[in-house]
Amino acid sequence: MRGSDTSDEFVVRVVDSLQSIEVDPREGIVPADLEVSAADALAALHATKGSEKVFEAFPQFLDVAAWLPVANFTVCSKFGTARYLDLWDVDHFDGFTDMKKNLDECRAWFSDKGYDTWGSGQTKSGRINCYFTAPQGGAYICTARLQSYAGQADVECLIDGSSFGPLHVNGTITQPHPCNLSAGGHHFRIRQLSGSFFFLSLTVWRA
Repeated sequence: MRGSDTSDEFVVRVVDSLQSIEVDPREGIVPADLEVSAADALAALHATKGSEKVFEAFPQFLDVAAWLPVANFTVCSKFGTARYLDLWDVDHFDGFTDMKKNLDECRAWFSDKGYDTWGSGQTKSGRINCYFTAPQGGAYICTARLQSYAGQADVECLIDGSSFGPLHVNGTITQPHPCNLSAGGHHFRIRQLSGSFFFLSLTVWRA
């Protein structure tokens, strides 16, 4: 309104910024393989603390030939019963993890601290939601493939509302998450706790 002078009204003004900023060239990170085989997932499960009790409860996990692929999620594709891939607070850093690069490499990056020079809020609020359908009730393996950047990252993985606990990500990791599911839809979720990482894929098998 004419003549108004409210405190929340935008007023155009000249702002001085007279000191230029020199920056280093941005370097990317070597892309990692997205695919995970059942044999690789079983080897990773064997290497995980507590796997003995898992194999006692579900001895069928030991027979990798019996693993049946159910769903697969990457940034640029979904297969099987994979229905929705929701990515929250993904960071697009031009020349490093911009949108085109993320799509070309089929991965998504979640940053941490160290990018405030470029306007980053330095949040740790990255979230990944993979919604798939279990064709029947029984034992499943949800295998997350993640890649840290510039040090260790920590995430929390969940199936629906149940947490598997904190997971350390050093380099590129393949981490199976065994679960007993009912037939129907389920959410596998990954929550950023600290550090910077890439989401590469989630693969779900039924055993």
